[in-house]
Amino acid sequence: MIEIVPYESKYQSGIDVMMQGIAEEFTEPIMVGQQSKSVAFPDKYWVATYNGHVIGTIALMITKHEYGILKKMMLKKEFRGSVHNVAKLLLQTAIDESEKNELECIYLGTMTQFKAAQSFYQKHGFKRIHERELPADFLRNPIDTLFYKLSLKLVSKIERKPIG
Repeated sequence: MIEIVPYESKYQSGIDVMMQGIAEEFTEPIMVGQQSKSVAFPDKYWVATYNGHVIGTIALMITKHEYGILKKMMLKKEFRGSVHNVAKLLLQTAIDESEKNELECIYLGTMTQFKAAQSFYQKHGFKRIHERELPADFLRNPIDTLFYKLSLKLVSKIERKPIG
């Protein structure tokens, strides 16, 4: 059974294993060295599990209660796509939280090698923007080169399909 649950430290080793597997899919690095202890922990962080095993993550940072920054959206390869709809469930969780916090929009940064992710974001209402259009206090990953914005005033609920 697939569940989306709030992050707890007990999931960290599963997240680390998942991230290593995802990193091995690409020839270019997708992570910048060791995470600094000074890096801000997301305001909201969720884990997708399948029978108790980590299969995905998504996080939301809320900045000045005006906009959110989508972070840590990662998914094991075998759970990507429309068969399981885990990406949609994760994204809807972040959108629901953003709406609950009355945020106007959600920004995100991603890397050029994440082609499927770019397509997914665009399919779900995110518009590609230039880096100069980001808010001044946007928390940027140094290896992100593409940026997107979702206006929450224009978005409707992502269609939720039952998980089989």
